[in-house]
Amino acid sequence: MPRLSRLLAAAVTFVAAITVASATLAQAPSPLSPEAKAAGMKSAPALIAANHIPCTLIDARLLGNLKSAKGGTATLTEMACKEGTGYVVIVVDKPATTDIFDCMIADQPGPNGKPGAIACQLPENANPSAGLQYWITQAGRTCTESNSRFIGMTTDGHRLYEIACTSGQGFVIDLTTATWTANASNCLAYANGTVKCSLTTPDSELTEVNTLAASAGKCATVAKDRYMLSTQDGSDYFEIACPDGKGYVLHGDKSGALNEVIPCAQAYQIGDGCHLTDPRQAETQEAALYSGLSKSAGFDCTVQKYALFPQSDASKDIVEMACSNRPDGAVGIFPAKGAGQVYDCIRSQDEGYKCSFTPESAAYPHLSAVLKAAGKGSCVVSNARAFARGDDGSDLVEVGCADGGSGWVMIFPAPGSPGPTQLLNCAQATNLNGGCQLPGNKKS
Repeated sequence: MPRLSRLLAAAVTFVAAITVASATLAQAPSPLSPEAKAAGMKSAPALIAANHIPCTLIDARLLGNLKSAKGGTATLTEMACKEGTGYVVIVVDKPATTDIFDCMIADQPGPNGKPGAIACQLPENANPSAGLQYWITQAGRTCTESNSRFIGMTTDGHRLYEIACTSGQGFVIDLTTATWTANASNCLAYANGTVKCSLTTPDSELTEVNTLAASAGKCATVAKDRYMLSTQDGSDYFEIACPDGKGYVLHGDKSGALNEVIPCAQAYQIGDGCHLTDPRQAETQEAALYSGLSKSAGFDCTVQKYALFPQSDASKDIVEMACSNRPDGAVGIFPAKGAGQVYDCIRSQDEGYKCSFTPESAAYPHLSAVLKAAGKGSCVVSNARAFARGDDGSDLVEVGCADGGSGWVMIFPAPGSPGPTQLLNCAQATNLNGGCQLPGNKKS
């Protein structure tokens, strides 16, 4: 189950660009000149290619023969790009080093509060904060940047930036320059860590819950909500409580879309479980709800235990049910509006859902009764398998008989009809999906 894993394990060193550059310059670059820009446009493509920098070049400037802090000669090239924040590349001859800084880092002020020696000067790089939108998009997040800041570097070379979105959400961008790839984590995941978000507030960051709750459609209004955890794939989990006392965990993917709705009664392994509602009360209420829905669909089941199948469509519940009033369980598909369907634990496999609470054999007496009602009372079902799902949505079930007869293929029309519309013996079903396969069933 998901666990809080987005907090960075590496220590974060909070530094200004002028102090982290191994090629710290001993003198400030001279002002822009046509010659410097022409030379920069000539040398920049090779630097981009050699360092795999994600940059479609717009403009550049070059300053050479600058003295580095260690006595070598440094060449500084600033580049403005269609994507990203713009970059400053510093190449030093002795010792031979290359350092690459985006303009968010390069523009960090020096100890005296003034722009450092490697600050970006090209007009196109005047607002590097807006360039972080490129990395937000690459990370797969839905966010329009409204404010941002450079946080620092990790000891293993990752670069961290805080992003505030117009929606009120906040993210921490983790940029790996070795591969020029970015991941973005919800600011709420950093509440108790070394890294702190300061451009947003916890209340504004919870605006994501409103969108997820509206998509879930479980309660008209949310009485209470809280952030639970985030996972390595960028998913966020939130708990909500409805005014009627029911509670749910909402799973949002990294794009902010609703991925899954989990009743609190089923969410005990997610983080530390639900806190805003009583899961035991919620479980009792949900069991009664599914009992009623199942009976309305023609399957009389007093639900004793249930489990939801994970699925992305929040407009319906797909739930396995174990019953206290009958031995055979079932899978119910219950939409928010309209009639539901219930499938026994054989037919449910044609629909893609396998029971775990009750054995398949518990459905055999029911299938025997169906055959008897269809005039095939001599077959007492002793084996069964999900045969196939027809192109028209029908379910095909193969059964074997205790008397060693030829066996049958039962064809149930969609959706969820309790009885078959057609029965084929195994000789008739030879050309259907490979024919009968249960031991003892005769194909001819």
